[in-house]
Amino acid sequence: MTAIGMALGRAAGWAAAPFFGAVSFARRARTFHPRGPVFHADVSLHATVPAHLRALGERLSGPALVRFSGALWKHAESIPDVLGCAIRARRTKEETAEPAVDDQDLLFATIRRPWTMPFSPLTTKQHDYLANDYFAVSPFDVGLGYQVYLRLHPERCSSTREGSRGDRLARAVMRGEARLVLEAAKKPFGPWAPVAAVVLERDADVDGEALRYRPFRDGRGVRPRGFVHALRKAVYPASQSARPDHET
Repeated sequence: MTAIGMALGRAAGWAAAPFFGAVSFARRARTFHPRGPVFHADVSLHATVPAHLRALGERLSGPALVRFSGALWKHAESIPDVLGCAIRARRTKEETAEPAVDDQDLLFATIRRPWTMPFSPLTTKQHDYLANDYFAVSPFDVGLGYQVYLRLHPERCSSTREGSRGDRLARAVMRGEARLVLEAAKKPFGPWAPVAAVVLERDADVDGEALRYRPFRDGRGVRPRGFVHALRKAVYPASQSARPDHET
């Protein structure tokens, strides 16, 4: 089923790529990842990680760049939306958007399963980045002999509705409260087991628009599988390349 899903996803992605490229050009931003706050983060092995997931957590541990964003609207927060969180596990805390050979990109959104996508804006708490779970939607091959699903679960949400979601996230980072748990499961609905702790440390002096997250950048051996990941392989480059370079 995985091979069939990948083949169908690739075909659907190439068919849909022109549409998403046109949308990116028209809205002057990438369709899936508009501008959003970028932070340096530390990824470490979770204190209660099960033994079978320990190697995965160790491979992903170290510095990371984390970007949050809205998916449908560039600035509006009062309109239902899907939120995204992208993580790049890397070796250094260098202020650069350029990836290294062994970097690992992991892309998450407030979309639990492909068929829930039309309803996800209605179930997302778009006013607060830390009030939602983020899902990778399709599974990964991580060397366990079976595929796993990944989820990001915030340890706590903001304590106030004051300011924009970006402001609230920045304050949580300053207080040391912007912490998420990377979790894994054999099935898309769990049960979930902790793998790593993701702690946002400070703002990154990196242009969020210059960050080209790729679903298939798998330098740490976390290899995407399934329909949605294969779909992204064609759609993401089209969305990114069609965005006007002079966007403001």
